[in-house]
Amino acid sequence: MKKLFLIYSLFASAFVLADDLPNYLSDYKNLIFDYQGIKNDMETQKLHDSWISPVTLSYSKNWTNQYQRDTVAQSLFSIGIDQPIFKSGGIYYGIKYSKLLKGANAQQIKIQKRALIAQVIDTLYNLKKLKLQKRKLQLLIKNDTIDIERKNDSFEAGLLDSSFLDQAILKQNRDKLTLLDIESNIQKIRGAFRMLSKRNPDKLKTPHLKMISLQRYKKQNMDVALKRLKAKESKYKSKMVWSRYLPTVAVHARYNMTDIAAPGQKKHYGTYGITISMPLSVNSVNDIESSRVSYLQSMVQLQDSQRGAEVEYRSVRENLHILDKKIALSRKNEALYRRLYKKIKDSVKVGQKTKQDQQIMLNSLKIQRLDRSIYYIEKQQQILKLYTKVAH
Repeated sequence: MKKLFLIYSLFASAFVLADDLPNYLSDYKNLIFDYQGIKNDMETQKLHDSWISPVTLSYSKNWTNQYQRDTVAQSLFSIGIDQPIFKSGGIYYGIKYSKLLKGANAQQIKIQKRALIAQVIDTLYNLKKLKLQKRKLQLLIKNDTIDIERKNDSFEAGLLDSSFLDQAILKQNRDKLTLLDIESNIQKIRGAFRMLSKRNPDKLKTPHLKMISLQRYKKQNMDVALKRLKAKESKYKSKMVWSRYLPTVAVHARYNMTDIAAPGQKKHYGTYGITISMPLSVNSVNDIESSRVSYLQSMVQLQDSQRGAEVEYRSVRENLHILDKKIALSRKNEALYRRLYKKIKDSVKVGQKTKQDQQIMLNSLKIQRLDRSIYYIEKQQQILKLYTKVAH
């Protein structure tokens, strides 16, 4: 039961994280994407039904003095329709095209929203990394202070040239300037975050991302899916262009009501018929060929996006490999500093080393741990590049 509860908890937390992703954005940003989705539905529905011709209502009133008696007024009201019922496949392909266009636009909105969410998460990573770098600089400045004190004592005792003391002071000043730059960047990052999200960046936890497989990345890549939809859309658009220059069958009907009729004529009467038409255009061949080339181009773009997805994945994996090496090196350095710190601590007890030596080594040990944490965040930022493009 405990195992089942643990599995349920893991799945529940995964769903909570997925459902919570849009909440990284501000209400205004989410509302913009909602309106884009509604507009896409309406515009594509218009295109879906565009083959249905409107019913035309017409009313006219004319005055004439043609007759010998007074001027005569005549009213005419009519309802008419001119509806194509066969366009050599154009109606069918038009409906298919509108559905694909709706899907492509929806996919594009999803990509834009996912990219914005990824931007928010990346901003959080940058903020967290800057805070770690700030702590690292603070430790370095503490070491600089100890180094200045020691060199100042040696200078006053006549054991050290003043240039060494000057170099130590200059190094501390450079580190202090770097710290000020980091603090300034932290404020900029906070401001950039608040432009995108309603949450407090200092209280919001960054998600833990795991590396995904190449197969999953290629299968669920949203850019590739969009190019695939675009290719199908271009295919049906090409068929629509082709159908324009083939026969079209349309029915037309009109119902009229007039208040004046000649002898033998009805005041209420209807007309109806059928029309078969086929345009003969000098540009038909070029138009058809141009649409076919557009379709071939979209297929090449699909293949290029599939190749690009694989290149992006391999690039991220190589960067992760380099960061893993940096983390491994940082661990070795940390182990070395830990041994040195233990030796110095023992030497302080017997009076061979000073408390200053011990503090410098402890600060250096903490710096190595901070470096490893920074490398971990950089790994997360690399993986985020893949998550930005993945649908689920």
